[in-house]
Amino acid sequence: MLEPVGRSRVARGRQRVRDRRRAQARRAGLAAGVAGLLVIAGLLGAALSTSHSSARALTADGAAGAATGSALAGVSTAAAATTASTTAAATASTSAAAEPSSTAPPAAASTTTTAPDSATPAPSTADAAANAAASTGAAPASTADSTARQTGSPAGRPFGGTPAVGVLFRTDSGVASHFCSASVVHSPASNLVITAGHCVYSDGPKQNVAFAPGYHDGQTPYGTWTVTKVVVSNAWQNSNDQDEDVAFLQVAPSGSGASLESVTGANQIAFNRGFGMPVTVPAYPQGSDTPITCVAPAVRFSATQTEWDCRGYPDGTSGAPFLADVDASGAKGTVIGVIGGYQQGGDTPDVSYSCYFGAAIQALYQNASA
Repeated sequence: MLEPVGRSRVARGRQRVRDRRRAQARRAGLAAGVAGLLVIAGLLGAALSTSHSSARALTADGAAGAATGSALAGVSTAAAATTASTTAAATASTSAAAEPSSTAPPAAASTTTTAPDSATPAPSTADAAANAAASTGAAPASTADSTARQTGSPAGRPFGGTPAVGVLFRTDSGVASHFCSASVVHSPASNLVITAGHCVYSDGPKQNVAFAPGYHDGQTPYGTWTVTKVVVSNAWQNSNDQDEDVAFLQVAPSGSGASLESVTGANQIAFNRGFGMPVTVPAYPQGSDTPITCVAPAVRFSATQTEWDCRGYPDGTSGAPFLADVDASGAKGTVIGVIGGYQQGGDTPDVSYSCYFGAAIQALYQNASA
């Protein structure tokens, strides 16, 4: 290369330094361009592999073409971004090399790329748990709050009431302020009512309680009956044992001397009847003058608890009887449970419980009937 005429050695030396730096910048830019091309080639290979894998998982109705197009579009975007980044880096390197105070660029630089997202998203934690349960055949941990069972269950409907089922209320507040449901059960003295233990016993029996059988629309067609004795088990008294959440109430005769059962009739009571049979549950929601009823299976929740799924049983329905073997008139049946027990009968109006009527409840009935 010919040197310009008349220029000093210093000027020529500076020109040679600038020429060397420009050459270094060109080499650096070329190296960066080659690296960018290698990255793009790698991304295209990964995209093609992903699209082929995704296409195998899709149906033959054209979804495969859509998934592949999406994958290639993602690759094109990533490639464009990488090319822009590489060009910017090369430009920056060239500018730096042109400055007299700059140092030579590094010999090599590492490049990290992010693979395109998979066409099939990873399953969520909930999906993984459901798939695991399905593959092992495991049942849900609890059926108490099962949405499927609640939405598929029947709902309570209003009806005219029945003589042997009624409400409990405090005599100092009136029958309209009834707080629990109860029913007449047969006994030798014809004076026995059954309800839930939590309705009438908490740190001692409730006082001034009365029973209004057949109550409806503010009327008490069979009178009101004063509770004279509350009978609960020792397990309920001492620790509110949910497996013995039952109470029997003895009531005084009427003013004329008639017994309760002689006026209203009575349901029978049975023990150790098992699980799965349909039961009718007449009950009184708190604050309502209209009783409701519903028929649904009394299924096993545990060895000591029965579950009954019928929607629309809120506060006030505790103590309502589970009636099996209801007669043709729908007025009488056999008590095999009462709303109570687990969660004191249920935390929601859609699922109710009863402690299982086994030997402990049978012993309690015998004690109350004596």
